[in-house]
Amino acid sequence: MNSLEKLPQIAQECLGGLKADESLRQRILQHRPIQIHRALPVRALALACSLIFVLGLSAAGIHSILNAANDVPRINTLAAGSLPQGIRTRALDVPRGSITLNASGSTPGYIGVWAGSSGANFPLIRAEGRYYRLLQNPTEIDQSMLGTSLGSVSVYTDEPALDHSSAIISNAAPAGSAVHTLSGMDGAAIAAQVDGKLRVFQRVSFGGAALVGQESLRDTLSGQVTGLQLSDVGIVTEQDRVSDLMKTLFSTSAYQGPATRATDQALLIQYANGIVLQMAVKGSSLIACGTWSAPDFIAAFEAAVK
Repeated sequence: MNSLEKLPQIAQECLGGLKADESLRQRILQHRPIQIHRALPVRALALACSLIFVLGLSAAGIHSILNAANDVPRINTLAAGSLPQGIRTRALDVPRGSITLNASGSTPGYIGVWAGSSGANFPLIRAEGRYYRLLQNPTEIDQSMLGTSLGSVSVYTDEPALDHSSAIISNAAPAGSAVHTLSGMDGAAIAAQVDGKLRVFQRVSFGGAALVGQESLRDTLSGQVTGLQLSDVGIVTEQDRVSDLMKTLFSTSAYQGPATRATDQALLIQYANGIVLQMAVKGSSLIACGTWSAPDFIAAFEAAVK
């Protein structure tokens, strides 16, 4: 009770003689403590509204970006070595300037791939006793298509028929040019630099020379064949039919000799690497590295395109 009795004295000491008169009221109103407490929620509300506005703008921006991303064309990727179903080959899959055989349904006219003659001789290379004629298509191949090295051109001459040595000679590729087989086409084609580009040469007859040793027609056309075109007859690209026709060609053709002749009909033979070789056609004879009688092949080809 002593503490309660002393309460008025304690209050008097704490308040320091403060009186609740008009001057105290004015002092209280001047300090406006209530306004201070009211300002805090107003500022908080303003800050919250600003935050909501910024978040709204951010969400709208993200939504716009997502919509724009959906409008960008998509790029589909494939694992290396795979192709979409129905796609067999692309332009970049074949050498530059290649001819591609397409079974369009129309009868093809004459198309030849051998480079033309200059004077009495066509552009050629002789290597290991075999002659190869320059192809006008493709216009250039990649180094990756090369096979075994046969050496380099030793003699550049305008008269290859007069050289009876064992050296590699040419009237198209300059002396020093490296000569290689084509990978997968040994005996059928070689490659060498001509005018700064790697070009293909096909095995042919020249000057009474054709087969060497026990070679057969298969040896001069080796490789995986994917299409055949016989001018004025048709085109065959269906793989089973192509395989059957090549079997017929190799098994039934008869060698007639090394002589060649000019014709206005050609058999084009397309390989898996994009190279197209040629055989001249005269009646039932096929001519490239020698002349071959092939009536069974011609008949089978005509039946395949009917």
